[in-house]
Amino acid sequence: MNSLLALSLILLLLLPLSSISLIHSSAVEDPAYPSGMSFFPLTNVIYTTYVIGTVNITSLNIGNSYLSSGMFFTKGNASLQLNAMIDGKYWAQDVALFHEINNKEFEITMIINLWNLSGPFKILKNNVTTYQGLGVYLYQGPTFNVTLPLNFSLFMNATNNLEFGYCINGKKYVYQVLPYFGNFQIGGLSILGLPNDLEFVWGGPGCGSEVCMSGEMSEEIYYLQQGKLVIPSPVFSVGLDTAESAYGIKVFANFENISSPFACITNGVNSPSVLWPVPPSIIVQSNGSIKHVKLCINGFPLSNQEVEVLVPSANLSSPIPFTTVKELGYTNSNGEITFNISSQSLYIIYYPGNYTLSSAYDISSPLLSHLVSSIKSAYDSLVNFLKSYNFKHALSSSFSRIKYKSQSTSVDYLLLEYIGAFAVGILVSAILAKYKF
Repeated sequence: MNSLLALSLILLLLLPLSSISLIHSSAVEDPAYPSGMSFFPLTNVIYTTYVIGTVNITSLNIGNSYLSSGMFFTKGNASLQLNAMIDGKYWAQDVALFHEINNKEFEITMIINLWNLSGPFKILKNNVTTYQGLGVYLYQGPTFNVTLPLNFSLFMNATNNLEFGYCINGKKYVYQVLPYFGNFQIGGLSILGLPNDLEFVWGGPGCGSEVCMSGEMSEEIYYLQQGKLVIPSPVFSVGLDTAESAYGIKVFANFENISSPFACITNGVNSPSVLWPVPPSIIVQSNGSIKHVKLCINGFPLSNQEVEVLVPSANLSSPIPFTTVKELGYTNSNGEITFNISSQSLYIIYYPGNYTLSSAYDISSPLLSHLVSSIKSAYDSLVNFLKSYNFKHALSSSFSRIKYKSQSTSVDYLLLEYIGAFAVGILVSAILAKYKF
């Protein structure tokens, strides 16, 4: 019966799209992306032995999901993925497959995908398959029910072995331990040319599918550095490696405490954006030589932040070319500071930025605009990276042997092990890069 079902589904996928009735037109829907948080430094590489993503869910509704072809896949299922590269050679996924029972109760099935991007697995013998010569480890962990509100975490630990785990309302579980494969690498490119990012994102239930979702939640991600969990920077609103995606939700940053920013997810349209660092707003009110400056981000005042007054000079080592620091100070609890600039008509009020916030400036005169037009902050570089990134360069998760549940039916997609592992697949260029065709 399973063989017959698999054969029937394979034939369905091979039929021309015009002959399939359950087709989803993505052209009329919101754009879909792996939605949540990802950490990818553009200029350096970080190695760590521990990564974790945490979500606090107040409300969640999961609708239909569709394959990349537009064909209906299933209903009421979505994946929450913690993804990281190991030494640029292995793609590790700790996945919670959410199935909606009602608007308060969900069934979660834990899943592991581990890809060997250099070839078949030699150490692992069980739960292993291959695709295009690449090793794929597929493992189904425990299934359990949860109710909202929910505090839920996914973590991976590569200290001695490779551990996959989750936490429910603070209680920790390790559900699979594999041999050591290396440390998690964040930054740089994998051997397939994909970014080695750390992502904690929502998407469809495997096979490169996209899912319609709505809800209210917050997310945080951390990595271990020198024995402490660190909030990463920079952080994006979308994942860079996984092909599963979601629409109907948007992601934005909360800066109420700028030393501990986190992501908020609510109903809306997501787009690739920089969550942090982002430039704050500099509001300047002049009363003659007295300049009242207010620094804020998303309406939150920024206290105890250094602000500088820069004036033209020939000092090329200054933060902005041809300027020197005339005066500096720190904002008060209301995010405000006052400068007396009586001797200079041309000046720049400059915020150098910090861990969470990018640099920003306010220019006194258009005559100075040419001096700063060539300056590109870290924020500008991140935005340009997202604008040029091709999200089709992605790996599709394989959740074979997982029974997807819907309100009226339950289907065991055994064929995913063979053709669904890369429903969209590694982009052709990535495959060509590996085999050097």
